[in-house]
Amino acid sequence: MKKFVTIFLPLAAAAAFGFAPLKQQRPPRGRGATREVTQGELLRFGLPALALWVSGPLLTLIDTSAVGITSKDSALDIAALGPATSLCDAAGYVFAFLNVAATNLLASSTTREERLNVAARGLALAAWCGLATTLLLRVFGRWALAVFVGADASVIEKAASYVDARALGMSFLLASNVLTACLLGAKNSIAPLRAQFASASANVIGDYVAVAVLGRGVRGAAEATFGAQIVSALVLARAARKTLGKDFILWRTAPAGYAAFAAPVLVLVISKIASFGAMTHAASALGRVPLAAHQLSFTFYLLASLVMEALAAQTAQAFLPPLKGTPACKDVSSAIFNFAAIASVFVSAACFAFASFAAPLFSSDPAIAATLSTLAAPLSISVLLHAAVAHGEGVMIALGDLKAVGAAYALSALVFPPIALAASHRILFPNLLPDGAAIWRFFALFQLARAITFQFRAATLLLNDDNNPR
Repeated sequence: MKKFVTIFLPLAAAAAFGFAPLKQQRPPRGRGATREVTQGELLRFGLPALALWVSGPLLTLIDTSAVGITSKDSALDIAALGPATSLCDAAGYVFAFLNVAATNLLASSTTREERLNVAARGLALAAWCGLATTLLLRVFGRWALAVFVGADASVIEKAASYVDARALGMSFLLASNVLTACLLGAKNSIAPLRAQFASASANVIGDYVAVAVLGRGVRGAAEATFGAQIVSALVLARAARKTLGKDFILWRTAPAGYAAFAAPVLVLVISKIASFGAMTHAASALGRVPLAAHQLSFTFYLLASLVMEALAAQTAQAFLPPLKGTPACKDVSSAIFNFAAIASVFVSAACFAFASFAAPLFSSDPAIAATLSTLAAPLSISVLLHAAVAHGEGVMIALGDLKAVGAAYALSALVFPPIALAASHRILFPNLLPDGAAIWRFFALFQLARAITFQFRAATLLLNDDNNPR
């Protein structure tokens, strides 16, 4: 118990508090918003947004640590957490178009009625999509897990207990995502951070009670997350009433433009899910210990990539839409890229250090630690390259180049996952993925190709936007 508390509490504090938010600056209204966006304003938005984005994966890391340290069979439980958390996160991620649309539509809205419409429509869609996702996970969850992990019945059973509990919170998860996106689109990153603190606290307490005290293991971790999602949705709804208006939930007008984002962002999401799913499947073919090490490395990558998403993609989508057709658009984009690039150097170094030396924080199995250390170098390179990927993606979405986003990710889905799956089954390229490190080296090459492609497209868009002022 002492070991659990000494490791668990520092992680919990990081997840709950993230970065200390700076005093929020109200964005200028009218044409003033198109004349100047200062670096200070970007930082005042980006740092709280960063803490908000990374807190979710940190809580997953806490779940992994809690289960791994208290479990009698650490390799089995962590191996089960990998596909289980991937499936639940993927199920919610399918509807990321709601978040992307909400942020962009709110940032572009000029009247109170437009903002109310965006929030109300997004919340209604989140509720219905969440209910449908809950039903699908409860009915087809075990079948989907079998696709991830193969025929290992003990891993599937453990993972299914996690999915069954997490499925109940899908409506609350999607509603929280939409409300957070609306608040970020309104350039209010402080209120969602406060809501995340409440959610993190609930998750920490739930993990301690369900996993450490009651010994409910993997399912207990899922129940703690479910409770935290309810807390998050309630606190965010209260914050949105203050920011957007007390009647935003009851507002009803014409559709708010979510459909335009659905197809390209859905392709983006499916491509990422397919790529990460192919990596997990390839790792599962290597055995429980490599799969457990891959789960830890993937959690590190997810946490690090969300730093880039917050500082690059999310900030671009919040600030660039009202600047389209002005000289400031290119300048703000460059400032955003610089912040993300600097952060990527530190974050990639942190990932290397964690993968090399910090495995005992998450598992008592020395075999997992030894395997994880071999993944450190390709993992850190993948993280370093993600700054360019996230910035390019954010600029394309912010400037309305949704077809290019969809096309790029459609091509990605046709290249990376089929090759990874074929190699893992020794159908093609039988020597391409002999171990976990090779999986991450292949992904690093894929990241490099995406970074070059996205940056070229973003530069072209910014040049055209600069040459066609409004």
